[in-house]
Amino acid sequence: MPYERMKAFFAEWVPKIDRELYAFLEKKVKEQTDPYNKRVVDDIYRFAKAGGKRVRPTLVIAGYLGARESAPNEVIKASIAYELLHIYLLIHDDIVDRDELRRGQPTVWKSMMDHYVRGDLERHDAEALATIGGDLAETYATLALLNAGLEPETAVNAVRELHEIAERTGYGQVLDVSLEMTPIEDVREEDVLRVHELKTAKYTMEGPLHMGAQLANAPKEIFDAYSKYAVPVGIAFQLQDDIIGVFGDEKKTGKPVGSDIREGKRTLLIVKAYENATDAQKKLIKAVLGRESATAEEIEEIKDIIMETGSLDYSKKLMEELMERGIASLETAPIKEEVKDVLRDLAEYIIKRDR
Repeated sequence: MPYERMKAFFAEWVPKIDRELYAFLEKKVKEQTDPYNKRVVDDIYRFAKAGGKRVRPTLVIAGYLGARESAPNEVIKASIAYELLHIYLLIHDDIVDRDELRRGQPTVWKSMMDHYVRGDLERHDAEALATIGGDLAETYATLALLNAGLEPETAVNAVRELHEIAERTGYGQVLDVSLEMTPIEDVREEDVLRVHELKTAKYTMEGPLHMGAQLANAPKEIFDAYSKYAVPVGIAFQLQDDIIGVFGDEKKTGKPVGSDIREGKRTLLIVKAYENATDAQKKLIKAVLGRESATAEEIEEIKDIIMETGSLDYSKKLMEELMERGIASLETAPIKEEVKDVLRDLAEYIIKRDR
């Protein structure tokens, strides 16, 4: 069975993570005494239950087990902080990107707009409430760490780690939005890869592994080993995400295919396509990129340009190189062999997944 070690690891830990996550959010819903707060908190809970692979909290546990023999329940309780941080960032990201669907369901701002307590809302009001909901999810992330039963010094260090991760991700988001406002001809490959490093590699891969190492009070060598693996593999993760966003199946992804193009995302696919395009193709890219009303036919034309210019092949080749670099770094890493096996499987899975 492909990725057998990774699948077994996720099968063991994801149900335990979900148990703690849902118990935490159920408690928050029950604490609300008025319908307005209850509606917002309930939507955070709905968002959490709508799906998600729990990659990040599972990697928190992997990061812990890379240094320790077993993970106590306190570590599982602490790991949900990362999923709550993820929920916070996704709620805000959907507002920034104007996405109406996430995991095949309405995003939080869209849900607020359509089904709020006192009837339909204007978009601005729905986005305001969703923003507050995201802020609450971030607060819950900190509370989850503080209430996990950790030793006081470990809890403080874990909170610091969590907020440093959120800070770096915020800088990546600033760069991402700023690039959308930059003329496509002025965006360079290194700009895109820097965003991927901050928003995905350090957030999705390095951050949770470091969080686990922090919970384990691991030595610096283990933190360094996780970074050597996580940064290249995390960038590969985002490159595949971008490919799926343009060429994937909407039924599998739960998001509209081509939304990155309509939102004006400066992905490597678009940057390299523009760099190698003919004058006529460049004109079409400029006309379609960032236009919400772009038709399905226009999106198909952009997809054709991405393939014809070799941009798709370029991204795939870079992904392979990054994956191999990350896997190679594990050979001498001072972490448990069982965790190395999981991380090897994960790196290979990342560039072959279709959702």
